Amino acid sequence: MIAAAEQPAQGAAGGASGRRPLLSWGVPLALLCLAAVVRLWDLGDPDRLFFDEKYYAVDAQDYVTRGVEENKPAHPPLGKWVIALGIQLFGNTPFGWRIGVAVVGSLTVLLVHLCGLRLFRRTAPAALAATLVALDGLSVTTSRMAMLDATLALCVVLAFWLVLLDRDARRAGRDADEPLGPSAVGSRYRWLAGLALGLAVSTKWAGLLAVAAVGLLVLGTELAGRGEGARRTLTRGLAVAGGAVLSLLVVPAAVYLASFAGWFASYEDSYAGARACGPGACSASPAERLDTWGASQLDLVRMHRELEATHPYRSDPLGWIWMERPVLVYAESCTAEQQAAGECEVPRGTVARITLVGNPALWWPALLAYPVLLWRALVRRDGVAASIAVPLLLLWLPWLAAGKPGYFFYLVPAVPFIALALVRAVQLTPRPRLVGGVLLGLNVAAFAFFAPIWLGIPLDRDLLDLRYWLPSWR
Repeated sequence: MIAAAEQPAQGAAGGASGRRPLLSWGVPLALLCLAAVVRLWDLGDPDRLFFDEKYYAVDAQDYVTRGVEENKPAHPPLGKWVIALGIQLFGNTPFGWRIGVAVVGSLTVLLVHLCGLRLFRRTAPAALAATLVALDGLSVTTSRMAMLDATLALCVVLAFWLVLLDRDARRAGRDADEPLGPSAVGSRYRWLAGLALGLAVSTKWAGLLAVAAVGLLVLGTELAGRGEGARRTLTRGLAVAGGAVLSLLVVPAAVYLASFAGWFASYEDSYAGARACGPGACSASPAERLDTWGASQLDLVRMHRELEATHPYRSDPLGWIWMERPVLVYAESCTAEQQAAGECEVPRGTVARITLVGNPALWWPALLAYPVLLWRALVRRDGVAASIAVPLLLLWLPWLAAGKPGYFFYLVPAVPFIALALVRAVQLTPRPRLVGGVLLGLNVAAFAFFAPIWLGIPLDRDLLDLRYWLPSWR
């Protein structure tokens, strides 16, 4: 699937020249600062819980005070521990329960740049992809809320970067007559990718989609460009699959189990443990605790399978790629009664909204890039295009197969790959520098225009309504 179209890595940064240290360090630092400024600006506003923060921030506070959620959890614990760390450091305040996610979202932008260096071998396109993510509305808004999706995105992109490092390490050391063992075991980066995948699944079960994507990337990397016969290719493929069971399945499973260490330590205070123990002292054995944990996981499966699609902002996954139905998560205005009582959160005559919607200057041009990406991957055997297309498709298509509505923000982990896909398409144009410059300018302008509905900046109602371009956005 993944042809050997890439060139060997150039320098330690995979494309940044060792003779230009300022470029090697200055560009990533500038991108990180850009992402952090956007995500940390006035992070404490709104100054109260809103949307799903009322679940995850409350659970995170339970982690700080009790070691485990008091209520029945809907997701694994890692993302809530990220929120809890911010609360531990800065208190149970709006800034405290959002800062951990904001840091995670900023680091994701840096990782996109590192992935771009490995894919494109040049600083400019890598920096462009990272900038597109830094200025994307869906990435920005979910990085400024005490939710789980930004943490999931970081873990997914981290796993992808480690797989790219594994690819380069393997290609640098292999030869035509290499035995099957190294293909099955891989480099140390493949095992670290398994660790990152475990962190992803420990945040949300949607991380399993990334496990499938990474597995296909590893298989394609090991089989591409060898020129072996069908029998040898099949044998090598089976060896890679067998090795991947350990590095990309067993390791993530172990990490997932380890993420519940707090649950096991505070068993009697957990929702499931308290019901298993009953009143009085709890003397459950380790085996009984493990059995209760397994039953609670099955209960979560049933809960997600039977969840009814009744929320007004749930939408068909088919429309996600063109942002058919974003999610309004915060709305505030000031009535005459509120002003008289001194209870206004925004100036009278203005409205503040926060809507989870992407940057149209990224998402809509990307619709033109997807066919190019698939054509390059399948027909031209473009390894860079295939490496981007595999995770992009597997982070979206399974939601279609689920046959039920979801939320647009489920695509947060796909945003980095949307940006990488668009940049790859730009590279294939006759004048990539000009097209890339225009694309960058459009994204900067769109960010300035849509910032009020991403950052919750109060505006006159008519001015704010100008930001809602489609009727389905309202």
